[in-house]
Amino acid sequence: MTVVLKLNPESSEPPAGKYSHLSITSESARIANFAGQIATTNGHEMPETAADQTRLVFAAIETLLASQGAAPADLIRLLTLVVGRGSLKEFNTVRDEVYAAWFPDGAYPVNTVAIVAGLAAESILVEIEGGFVCPPALPGTA
Repeated sequence: MTVVLKLNPESSEPPAGKYSHLSITSESARIANFAGQIATTNGHEMPETAADQTRLVFAAIETLLASQGAAPADLIRLLTLVVGRGSLKEFNTVRDEVYAAWFPDGAYPVNTVAIVAGLAAESILVEIEGGFVCPPALPGTA
C-alpha cells in the first residue's frame, strides 16, 4: 500500500498558505507527473475569468487522477501559474472551495504559486501542473 505523508516539520516556519512543506511517499510508490492543465471546455472555449478557469483546471486534474485510479489525497506536488496579481484573489477563492472538499483534514500537497506575466495563449489565466502517487498498476498502464 502506498502512503503519502504530508508534513510541516517543527524546524520549519509554518506554511504561509494552503500547502505542506514536505510530501513523502513510500518506497514502492509509482509516481506520475501531469503537464500543465488549463481551462478548456469540450468546445475548446476558454472562460474569461480566473475563477471559472480555476474551477475547470481543478476538474481536469480530478479527471486525470481518476483515470489512474487516484484521488486528490494522492497529490504530492503542484506548481500553480496565475497571470497577474489581479487574478490571484479569484484563484485563491476557488482553490479554497476545492481544497475544503479535497483535503478536509488540511493535509495539502506541496505547492508553489507563481504570478506570471503571461502563459502560452493570452486567454489563459491559470495553469497547474503536478505529480501524484498512482495506486498499484492498472491493466494497460504498467
